[in-house]
Amino acid sequence: MRIVADDLEHQEPPRPLRISDAERDRAIEQLQTALGEGRISLAELDKRLSLVYSADTRPEIDAVMADLPAARPLEALEVHRVKSIARIHGRWEVPAFLTVGCYDALIRLDFRQASIGHPAVRIDLSAAKSIVRLQLPPGASVSAHGLAVHKGLIRNRVADRSGLPGGTEFMITGHLTKALLFLR
Repeated sequence: MRIVADDLEHQEPPRPLRISDAERDRAIEQLQTALGEGRISLAELDKRLSLVYSADTRPEIDAVMADLPAARPLEALEVHRVKSIARIHGRWEVPAFLTVGCYDALIRLDFRQASIGHPAVRIDLSAAKSIVRLQLPPGASVSAHGLAVHKGLIRNRVADRSGLPGGTEFMITGHLTKALLFLR
């Protein structure tokens, strides 16, 4: 099929994508932060929250937030536990880099409802005498080839999606000593 210039002029522009609940929640948090910093009044917060709740697309949210500073993205997250339990689940913002250190501990990180804004997440793991469970979102792939294991076990139940487009790639490095790593 041959496309001529006249055909291009009559094409409709692409429609904006609908926003997710996580995007709406981030906008609400940003507005609450702006109130706390004195950038907007309580009346202004109420007006803008109404607009955010009724917004369906990204441009509608952007218009509400246009005169506020952008939310600073989370760059890294550190989770350290000794003889205790750490669990992160539900809706949370996943940085591109996580450091997890544990001794005689239980760590559970559930990424299924998390907001992941990058194509890859690197996890530097240092686990001894511990159990670490990572529940990955649908379509994710995982590589634990950079993980040194000494008297430990990795149980990977994530389907191999290497080479397939889409989905977040999780790369795990570090070391596992007398510890268990469960990937689901």
